[in-house]
Amino acid sequence: MIFANRAQMNRYTIAPRHGLRGLGVSLVLRYRTLTGIRADGLPRYRVLLSVPAILLILGAILVGVGINGTSSGAMFNLVSEGHDPQLIAGSPQLIRSDEWYVGASWSIAQVQQGLPERNQTVPGGMDAALPHDLPRLDWSIAFRPHLLGYTFLDVGRGMAWKWWAPGLTLIAAAFCFLVTLLPRRPVLAAAIAVGFYFSPFFQWWFQPAIFWPAVWALTTMTALTWAVKNSSTLSRWIWAAIVGYLTVVMAMGIYAPFIVPVVVVVVFFAIGLLIEQKRAHASWWDLVKQVMPILSTGVVAGGLTLVWLNSKSATVESFLATTYPGARLTKTGSSDLLSLARAVSSSFSESLKRGAGFLGTNSSEASTFFFIGIFMIPIVGWIVYRSLKNRAVLPWTLIGVTASVFLFFAFFYLPGWDALAHLLFLDRTSDGRSRIGLGIASIAMLAYILRYIDAEVAKPGWMLAIGTGALFLLPQVGIAAALWVTEGAGRLFHDAPLWWAYALVSAAAIVFFSRGRFAAGATAFVLVTVLSTITVNPIYRGIYDLRTTPEAKAVMRIDKAVPGTWVGIGGVETGAILLESGVKAFNGVQGAPSATMWRDIDPHDTYKFLWNRLAGIGWVPGTGEPTVSNPAPDQILVTFDACSSFARNHVNYVLSDNTKLPLSCLVAKQSFRIPKSTITIYQVAPHHP
Repeated sequence: MIFANRAQMNRYTIAPRHGLRGLGVSLVLRYRTLTGIRADGLPRYRVLLSVPAILLILGAILVGVGINGTSSGAMFNLVSEGHDPQLIAGSPQLIRSDEWYVGASWSIAQVQQGLPERNQTVPGGMDAALPHDLPRLDWSIAFRPHLLGYTFLDVGRGMAWKWWAPGLTLIAAAFCFLVTLLPRRPVLAAAIAVGFYFSPFFQWWFQPAIFWPAVWALTTMTALTWAVKNSSTLSRWIWAAIVGYLTVVMAMGIYAPFIVPVVVVVVFFAIGLLIEQKRAHASWWDLVKQVMPILSTGVVAGGLTLVWLNSKSATVESFLATTYPGARLTKTGSSDLLSLARAVSSSFSESLKRGAGFLGTNSSEASTFFFIGIFMIPIVGWIVYRSLKNRAVLPWTLIGVTASVFLFFAFFYLPGWDALAHLLFLDRTSDGRSRIGLGIASIAMLAYILRYIDAEVAKPGWMLAIGTGALFLLPQVGIAAALWVTEGAGRLFHDAPLWWAYALVSAAAIVFFSRGRFAAGATAFVLVTVLSTITVNPIYRGIYDLRTTPEAKAVMRIDKAVPGTWVGIGGVETGAILLESGVKAFNGVQGAPSATMWRDIDPHDTYKFLWNRLAGIGWVPGTGEPTVSNPAPDQILVTFDACSSFARNHVNYVLSDNTKLPLSCLVAKQSFRIPKSTITIYQVAPHHP
């Protein structure tokens, strides 16, 4: 509001004492004062840091009470009867076994063993950093912020710290990026940031390896924007330090399929930003000086990462030499129509929980984003047209991010340029994993579209806005029709009964944003993302710790009296009990295979192709020396005979829930009833030649 003179201003500032209308005006004035922008067009620090500060307080409360979304309670029903007292709401997601079985069990094993750099569960040991990223006490833990809680908190709160640190940081990073571009609209920025966090892709994968690349991308784009607009050298170096730190954090995750896509988007963003600034009469020399702090810390971060990787070279080489996953490369044009359907199927996200295998794959692999910015490409065209018409500087940053989207789709669906894709590292990812890059590009495109619409007097017309919303509805209706024809209306409306409502509200969000109705657009966006994912992960207190069970206590007591090596036979619970008990065992989900362990099991490398892989190791009863098979690419199944030379020479104890296990050469020590069977501890009978 603009006042003609001080008297007019005083009337409005005094009015709140005399009625609700005056109070409303006063609150608006107060809000505008608090959200006033700086002379360089950037938000004030109190606005920039407001949401991160709130998230810091919220995170401290959640960690303090141990509340998180772990599915580790999936183990409870395998070993105990009744209701899990730590489960507050929801139910564990069995599909997230990487979290509740691999991550949780190995993390507790690390705590039980004192957070070593090499976990000593499997014979020969296993690197705790790669690829499972376990809590440990070495210098690299400084760059694994999600694991710091395990170093000074109990395992329950350590799990809560690991759960919330990456997720809340993502919201903070998204808010900082959005409010940097929309400095007068922090509430809008906060709403979109929260909605972005609740994207199905994040909620179904929910691993630090997912969040940190996204955090890095959003923070780097924010830092670059501040670098070219803010004249403060100190500010540039502060942003550069944050980016440098996050670069190491992201790189130490070493999961290229998620790292490469976000790096591609940021590179295109940076190129567009620099071109835009140059067109706005900035000199190349000034631009170089402005971004030099970020480049410098990036070089330092890269060097630090290389030093760390060099110290892990043996593990890295062993992992890359596995038969699965090995050094997998994706060819250009290898995606199909079904994969495209999964990518744009955000309206069907409720089916990821209600219908296993919906759209032909598991829930995590099928999860995606509401690509609101990408579906608003017609509005991008309108912005470019108006810029040309008004002889203004083209929105090169927006054009650059949009170009990265076209690059991804060219990689997915246009074959024949594998050499260039390899040069750009695109073949290190896949269409499913690349959705993280499309998600970052989409939110960046939305921010720039809203920034332009907010600054312009003219808005896109209703016909263009509605047409843009219809562009989103077309594939949603097409997917529904295809499912109706191929699997029937019953399957469609059982797995995704409200798909039509999500589709309509999503389209409404696009229309509202296109017309500059930001409050309505943000409300629709948040409703779609939050309602479709808020029940994905349970509300859980702490972590389900198998060390508290009678079975694990017996394992630890027996092993403490006479230490030995164990084999777990049966379901995942037997292996998890051994892992969390901290004993030496031939079980677990291995990263780089232990040469010592497999030399004991397969001394002549007869089955090397089958066990040389990232996979879970399970045991079943058999006859004679161990044989190895692969029920799935990431599963290793080994036979066990207590009378074999392997068992007599390398195994002391067996933990089994398998009723078909031959008892010759085994001595039962203690048994426990579990819901579906009996779990028994055996000792391998001494060998008497």
